[in-house]
Amino acid sequence: MKVDIHAHLMGEEVPGKAFWDGFTRLAAVHTGRDEERIRQRLPDIWDLTGERLIADLDDAGVEKVMIMPVDWGLVPAFKESTMEIWDQHLIHAEVARQHPDRMITFACFDPRRPNAVELLERAVTELGAVGLKIHPAAGFFPNERIVYPMYEKAMELGIPVMVHTGPEPKPLYSRHCQPVYVDDVAADFPDLNIILAHAGLSAWWQEAAGVASVAPNVFLDISGWQPVARLRPLEFYATLRSLIDTVGAKRIMWGSDYPALRLLMPEADWAKAIVEPAEVAQEKGISFSEEEVAAIMGDNAARLLSL
Repeated sequence: MKVDIHAHLMGEEVPGKAFWDGFTRLAAVHTGRDEERIRQRLPDIWDLTGERLIADLDDAGVEKVMIMPVDWGLVPAFKESTMEIWDQHLIHAEVARQHPDRMITFACFDPRRPNAVELLERAVTELGAVGLKIHPAAGFFPNERIVYPMYEKAMELGIPVMVHTGPEPKPLYSRHCQPVYVDDVAADFPDLNIILAHAGLSAWWQEAAGVASVAPNVFLDISGWQPVARLRPLEFYATLRSLIDTVGAKRIMWGSDYPALRLLMPEADWAKAIVEPAEVAQEKGISFSEEEVAAIMGDNAARLLSL
């Protein structure tokens, strides 16, 4: 079974204008393309119905996907331009309900919301969420005590927690997203399954691997690595090999961060990059066993989430 462990439904108000402005500026810098042209292509990314996602999953031969909203509503720049977070959850839950054999959902709430723990429990019991996403780029550290009641509730509900790691476009706060801060959480909640989303990206992947190497309850997802795989494939395959050798293939999971990178690398191409590594990897003697590929592409996610 192939599983995309990390995806979203996005539109003009989800996550909001502040994100799309930052995303557009950053994409223009990284690709050398005109910023206005990128902005005009944004509707090709937006998909709040899940129809485009399902079609892309079919093209990639991916059977299951985990979708989730993102709670940046307390970030000052987002307050006027983003949809209310519970409404975002309702959209994700409804789309997942329409595709019960293909989609599952995680909840995502800023732990600084006064009713965050209550919202998490409602998302699980009323909307069917099977995990929790914590996004420190909103301006808090994952090891702050204000977050701990969320971890405690996740333990009570028997669900895993995904924590964003790696730099984010402005106006979000990247320094809160270093993987090392999750080490405290892994130590204080040794029975809580924790996923380091994006495995720290190219900035902090070694730090993410270091945390996971000493915490058996920590998993890594490689969503968001498409730019490296597309533009610097040798670096990507060397990094993936190092992650496997450090953490073990059974704690690494494939994901896309769909749909933000859809135009750069479609879902099918991203899946193929793992299943059929580029020649540049073979030329340098970098290889992956069938068992490793199967584990990363879905077996690990299926086991973790009892799919």
